Amino acid sequence: MRRFFNSNLGVALLGSSLLAALVGWALSIDIEEVKVESPPPDQPLSVSRRVDIVGRRGGYRRWRLIAEQVELATGQQVFEQGAHGYFYGESADQLEGVPDPFFASSEQMTWQAKRARYDASADALYLDEGVEVRSEDGSLLLTRALRITPEERIEVPEAFTLKGQEMILEGRSGSFNFQFALLSAQQGKLTVLPLDSAAADPASTTITADQITYDRTQQVAEGKGNLRIREGGLEIRAPQGTYLRRQAQSILSGGVVLQEVADPGSRDPLLADLRLAQAGPQATSNQPDQEVTIIADRLTYDRNTQVARGEGNLEIRQGETVIQSAQGTYRRRESQSLLTGGVTLREPGRVLTSARLEGNHRDKIFFFEENVLYRQMAASTPAAGGGSLTEELRQAETEVRAARLVYNSRTGTSEFSEAVEFIQRGRKAKANQATITPEKVELRGEVVIEQIEGDWLARRLQNPQTQADVDQPTVIYADRVEIDQASSDARFFGNVVIVQANRAIEGDRADYSDQGQIFRITADQAPVLLCDRGEINPIPRESGAPLPGRDALDQMCRGANRLSGRLVTLNLEQDEYTVEGDEQQQGMFQFRITDAL
Repeated sequence: MRRFFNSNLGVALLGSSLLAALVGWALSIDIEEVKVESPPPDQPLSVSRRVDIVGRRGGYRRWRLIAEQVELATGQQVFEQGAHGYFYGESADQLEGVPDPFFASSEQMTWQAKRARYDASADALYLDEGVEVRSEDGSLLLTRALRITPEERIEVPEAFTLKGQEMILEGRSGSFNFQFALLSAQQGKLTVLPLDSAAADPASTTITADQITYDRTQQVAEGKGNLRIREGGLEIRAPQGTYLRRQAQSILSGGVVLQEVADPGSRDPLLADLRLAQAGPQATSNQPDQEVTIIADRLTYDRNTQVARGEGNLEIRQGETVIQSAQGTYRRRESQSLLTGGVTLREPGRVLTSARLEGNHRDKIFFFEENVLYRQMAASTPAAGGGSLTEELRQAETEVRAARLVYNSRTGTSEFSEAVEFIQRGRKAKANQATITPEKVELRGEVVIEQIEGDWLARRLQNPQTQADVDQPTVIYADRVEIDQASSDARFFGNVVIVQANRAIEGDRADYSDQGQIFRITADQAPVLLCDRGEINPIPRESGAPLPGRDALDQMCRGANRLSGRLVTLNLEQDEYTVEGDEQQQGMFQFRITDAL
C-alpha cells in the first residue's frame, strides 16, 4: 500500500479524485462574483512611516516638519495625523533687560496643526486647522491657516492672534518674518501690555487699524486706516500714525481725535471731572460741559508725560465751547492747554480771538493774550422806536478789544485789561480794565464812553429842534462805570463829566434809570456843575472831541451859562433839567434843554 501512494500513478489517481470532489461541492452552492478595480493614478498613497523634513534658506534652517503618517500626491506630501515641528530664526536685537514682546527666544519655536501639507514644486509649507506656534515663555500664535513662502516669510491668510509677554497682535490676516521681528496685520489690533498684567488690564495699550505693521527690533508700530490707540483710559483716533514704544509716544496725522473712555471711578483724581470725548460729543446730563474733544491734522502724544501736541487745524471742543488754533499742546494730567498761532473760541452768542491762549479745562477758565477781540452777538431784535442804553448793548453786536482777557466760560465772566476798547453800533468806550458778567458790565480806569452817531441820552425827545441839538457826539468820562444787566440801569463813579453838543455836566456820581429815563448827577464835595453855551457861542464839534474830561469841561464852561447844585436830574422822557441846592442854596429850577442859560 505504501508503494501505491509513493508511485506516480497513485498520486495522479488521488489528485483526480480531489478535483472531482471540489467540482461536485461548487455545483451544490451559489457564488457571488467580486470585481476589484485598480486605484486611479492620482489617488494619494498613504504610508505609515515617520517623516522629518527640514526647510533651509540661505544655509539656515527655517522650519522643520515631523509626522507619523504621510499621504503622497502629485508633487505634494499631506500630513493629517500628529503634524508638528519647529520654526527657526535669529534673535532680534533688543535693549538689555527688555524682554521680547512676543517670543522670548525666537531661535526655536514649536508648532503644531491638525493638517500640514508640503508642496515640493512650490517649495511651500501649509498648515491648516488648529495651528499653534508657541515658545517656552508662553508666547503663542493661534490661527486656522499658515503658509511658509520661499521668500522666507510666514503668511497668515486667516484671522490670527499673536500673544507675547507684553503684546498681543490680532488681525484678519498678516505676515511675519521668521524671527517675528517684523509683523504685519490687516484689520488688526496690537495690544501692548504692562509687565505682569493680563490682556484686559485697563493700563494696557491697544492699537487697532485696517493695517498694522510692527518692527520688534525698533519697537515701532505703524497703523493705516481707522487707527485707534487706547491706553490708560485714553483713546486716540486718526487715519494713520506711528506708535514708538520705547519713547512711549504716538505720532498721528490726517485728522486726530483724543477721547477718554475710562470709567469715572477708575480715573486719576486729577481727572475726576474731565472726560475726553470723540468729535461731536453727546453731553451727559450731570456734567454737560466736561466732555472734551481734541482734533488736529497731526498729533504727538507722550504716554510718560501725558502731553499731546497738535498741529494744523487744532480744535478743542468742550460742551458748547469750541476752540480752534494753528497749533498747541494739551497737558492731560493738569487738564491744561496752550494754543498759539491765532486762537478762536466760539460759544453761542459770542466769539473770542487772540494770538495766544492758555486754558484750564477743568474749571473752563481761558487766558487770552495779544490782540484780544471779544464779539458779543445781538441777543434780540432792535425795537422799532429805539430803546435804552442797555437795550442798545443787547440789541447790537458788541466788540471788545484788549491786550489780555481772562474768560470764565462756566460763569460767563470776562475780565479785560490793558487798552480796553468797546465798539458798538453808534458808540464806543475805552477803559484800562473791564469786566462783563451775566449780572453787569463794569469799566474801570479812565473810562470814556462816546456816542459816535444817533441819539442816546435824549433818544425819546419829541421836540425836533431839541432832538437835532442832541443828535451830536456825546462823551461821558468817569473813573468807573457799571451797567446792570437785569435792570438796565447804569452807574458812573468818580470825576464824572458828560459833554454833549454845547453843554456839559460835572459831578462825583451819576445814576441812570432805564425805566424812568432819568439821569441823576450828584456830588460828594463840590456842587454839580452844569454849563450851557446855548446858540450864542457854540464850540465846533471837532474842537472838543480829543480833549479829556476836565479839559473838555473847562473849554465848554468858558463863557457859558452855569448852574450848580447838590443834585442835577435829567428827565429824558419829559425833556427837563431839575437842579436841587443844598441847605444854604435851596430851590428847584426847571428849564428846557434847548434854552440858553
